[in-house]
Amino acid sequence: ARRFFWRDLAYWCLWRFPDMPTKSIREHYEREAWAGTDLQLRRWQRGRTGFPLVDAGMRQLWKVGWMPNYLRHICAQFLIEYLDISWKSGFEWFDYTLVDSDVAINAFMWQNGGHSGLDQWNFVMHPIFAAKTCDPDGDYVRRWLPELRHLPPEYIHCPWEAPQRLLIGANIILGRTYHEQIIEDLDQARVKHTRNVLAVRRDNKGLIAKGGNEWFEARPGQWVTLITREDFRQDTEALVTRQTADDPRHAKRRQLQDPLSLVIGDCARQHDTAQAAAERDI
Repeated sequence: ARRFFWRDLAYWCLWRFPDMPTKSIREHYEREAWAGTDLQLRRWQRGRTGFPLVDAGMRQLWKVGWMPNYLRHICAQFLIEYLDISWKSGFEWFDYTLVDSDVAINAFMWQNGGHSGLDQWNFVMHPIFAAKTCDPDGDYVRRWLPELRHLPPEYIHCPWEAPQRLLIGANIILGRTYHEQIIEDLDQARVKHTRNVLAVRRDNKGLIAKGGNEWFEARPGQWVTLITREDFRQDTEALVTRQTADDPRHAKRRQLQDPLSLVIGDCARQHDTAQAAAERDI
């Protein structure tokens, strides 16, 4: 019943705001700065971000035109919260690739995920830790990313943390057989995005209600308050809304590198450095 409610609300929103697919309902967010690049957008579209759960979802979307709803949230928030790319780019790609695309539902959800809709998602999916709910053993990733199929569950969602000897045994060379991470510091990426959101709010203080929610003019002269995410209400860059790790992917609960792997890693880096120098001399 709840899904029918959200569907009908999305249809009403498109009737009430016919430009919802292209224009922020909370109009002040039209002035938000986005730092993501076209190259990052293309890597996200093709499932080449270096984050297996995101890449698996995006490759399934490209190959069959569909992905599970939970994965849609993960991939959407990775684009917005971590790559700092506008929700409009995500809406356009989903609208182009989804066989079940519905312009009202699609725009409604992307606006909410991009902070500019009538609602704001009060959660942020982590591209690694979200696996504890939807793919704890890595079966989904192995299906859509066969190049990672030999990795054990504790490394399938974070191959860059796997010991070098394990990567070699799984026929994986990061940057060659599987893409390197498009972002190295996820927390810092989120902070930068949050900073851009807070800048918009600070430039529009007249639209900030007591308690941090935002005012919205529903009709001329009729103002209502809209739900606003907790960290934005607190006006803080601290990661108040975050997802935690499960035991298999908690860095403090396992040894990330053994002595042999450290030696192999050093040799690999020396080889890459020497090869780069030789290519410059050619």
